[in-house]
Amino acid sequence: MKRKAQSGKKNPMCHSRLLILLMLLIGGLAMGGQAFAQAAPGAGISNSPHDFTSVSTTTVGVCTFCHTPHRALQTKLLWNHKLSTQTYAWTDTTVTTGGTTLPTFDATWQGVSKNCLSCHDGTVAIGDVAWFDATPDQSLSAIQHSAANDPALITFSNPGSGDLTGNHPVAHPFPFQGQAGTYNSVTTGTPAVASGWQADPQTLGIRLFNDDGAGNVSAGGVVGQTGIECSSCHDPHNGTGVVDKYFLRGTLTGSDTGYLCLKCHVK
Repeated sequence: MKRKAQSGKKNPMCHSRLLILLMLLIGGLAMGGQAFAQAAPGAGISNSPHDFTSVSTTTVGVCTFCHTPHRALQTKLLWNHKLSTQTYAWTDTTVTTGGTTLPTFDATWQGVSKNCLSCHDGTVAIGDVAWFDATPDQSLSAIQHSAANDPALITFSNPGSGDLTGNHPVAHPFPFQGQAGTYNSVTTGTPAVASGWQADPQTLGIRLFNDDGAGNVSAGGVVGQTGIECSSCHDPHNGTGVVDKYFLRGTLTGSDTGYLCLKCHVK
């Protein structure tokens, strides 16, 4: 004879499953209150780590935390996220191994690295945006990046300090077409020219920029005034040129020009 299930008792299996689900949920939210998405490389921004639509309590568009069509902080890029007031520098040395002086730059610099660092240097809250439907995002405005919840900050010796020691230079000249040039008031060092660098990394998927010397930075390599920025190697929109994690335009490993480092360096 089958015994009737007692309605007052809980099924232990159901209880265990519920506990596991709660643990997974807590684990996903523990990283600063966010469960960062992991879209496939090159699949676009939706469901990528830069898609905050699923973690915001305010209904937002996928572009909102960086760009907005009205009342942006600036017309260039329609930039929406509050910029850091930090000045960035490399304090452990004055020149690279190629003989080029290491740069400094701040929020007045027109290269895109300052935009990347407005979120990734740890000094500005994720949701500190200029304008979205007149409604600030309270759920994200208090969340500061930390090395625990933002892989980009693991590279900082002291997050929030502006010290980029130990990290690849950005806002920095590149010897485009084997020629020395000036970018961000820094001139390519003599040992850096020619054979040690690809003539045009753009043909291998790297993005280059040019500086006209009057404070205007735009996309594309120009002999004598070419440089690199964070987005030379990373595509924040996870576009079709992304081939590996961290929005990389090249692979993390390898021994040919599919390998990120060898897209610029000839070794």
